[in-house]
Amino acid sequence: MEETTNTAQSKPKVNLMVIGGAAVILLAIGAVVVFGMVGGKQDTSSKSTTSPIATVTKTSESQELNPTSAAETIKIEGANYRFSPNIIRIKKGKTIKIELTSKDMMHDFVIDEFDVRTEIAQAGETTTVEFTATEIGEFEYYCSVGNHRAQGMVGTLIVEE
Repeated sequence: MEETTNTAQSKPKVNLMVIGGAAVILLAIGAVVVFGMVGGKQDTSSKSTTSPIATVTKTSESQELNPTSAAETIKIEGANYRFSPNIIRIKKGKTIKIELTSKDMMHDFVIDEFDVRTEIAQAGETTTVEFTATEIGEFEYYCSVGNHRAQGMVGTLIVEE
């Protein structure tokens, strides 16, 4: 009788160990999948240290538009919880097109005061939005994905007369 009881008692222990091991493996696989999706793809194809944005110089983090043009495109790069450039100067009444390129993970570009919001761009993708600056002042732009804004992914749009 004892042998039967011991065998019956050991089977649930083995089953619990198998189930527990399988659960740990599934959790590990799930974590890899989730963090892989959140982190996005890393661009390791280019090791260049020069700025890929021709309109922005490395010494200045601001960009000023030519006030005589009808519409201007501003190229912005989103990476590592920051925008480059992080300061943009334009004239009131100017129509601008924001061209956001995400370099490392998901990012977007938002200015609440002008109801401006791009689509979310995945790593390596570019998204655009066009609007007219109708008010003078300084306006924060930010990334609304996750906690990117809290991590410092913000910039300033300065609209001048």
